[in-house]
Amino acid sequence: MDSMQRWTLKWAHGEATAQSLGGMLAPVRFELGGARNVSPLYVAPWGDDVRWPGLLRALRGEWPCLPFGTAQAPRGLPPGFGTRNAGDTWNHGYGANHLWRLVEKTAHRLTLGLAYPSDGEIESLERSIEVDAEAPALIVSLTVRAREDVVLPFAFHPTFAVPDEGIEVLACPHQAIYSYPVPPEPDVSRILPNHTFASLQEIATATGPMGLTRLPLPVKTEELLQMAGCRPPFVLRYPAQQIDVLLDWNPDDLPDALLWISNGGRTYEPWAGRNFALGVEPAQSFFDLGRVVIPPADHPLAARTGLAFRAGVPRTISYRLSARPV
Repeated sequence: MDSMQRWTLKWAHGEATAQSLGGMLAPVRFELGGARNVSPLYVAPWGDDVRWPGLLRALRGEWPCLPFGTAQAPRGLPPGFGTRNAGDTWNHGYGANHLWRLVEKTAHRLTLGLAYPSDGEIESLERSIEVDAEAPALIVSLTVRAREDVVLPFAFHPTFAVPDEGIEVLACPHQAIYSYPVPPEPDVSRILPNHTFASLQEIATATGPMGLTRLPLPVKTEELLQMAGCRPPFVLRYPAQQIDVLLDWNPDDLPDALLWISNGGRTYEPWAGRNFALGVEPAQSFFDLGRVVIPPADHPLAARTGLAFRAGVPRTISYRLSARPV
């Protein structure tokens, strides 16, 4: 892989850095005045390590995933689930694993671009990261250009830091919460698979209910949940700083929030039992399995097949990340 590049925006209310790999955004620091600040986006504990392939090399913060999800179906799916071939090996899509180029940098905006392989339905992605000059906030958008009409699972992948002192997951109003069809990390994950829950305050495990409204959890685990009908903003509270961080997007485009709770459960490299993060991923997808799994027709998320892209018609999807005092 060619050399990594990073670009930073600075304004009165903070600073934000994007990198060429994956177009990933992080770190971000929001300044709220009076020496109050928060750096909500995660940076993997191994930093930038060329030993790891693709997006793992310098995993961090937020990036767009098209097509979203894993390229390999998990084992042990429940009866009624089918599988299919993803068509490539790029977890979270080609864009997450390749180097973007800088299209333009101004005082308040970064624009990055990436051409997709010439034999695919997607032609290119363009990503804009713009500061709100009047507030501790960023507006991030993605414009997709397609060669062919296609429906693909899509998500933004904001991943938040979970410091030792903890965060509170205030979350969003929602319709229901669904657990992954299988344990996402075999012999580690605790939440009962293929179940439905009403609230993050009480999620069933094999050893009794577990609350997910405060992280880190007291037990090592890795979990994936889908909050269907999430009505943004999704709110995280950093109590030590007395700051709320808000993630807002258009639920007409992305109706759900996929939650990735990484709580030290992956003991193998590069995670090495030291990874603590919360992914809050606005998505139009069946978990991160839309490329490789066919859910039963009666599964409540069976219709989450992805976003429609039309040949020659650019489509733009966006979100806003901001901070406010508690």
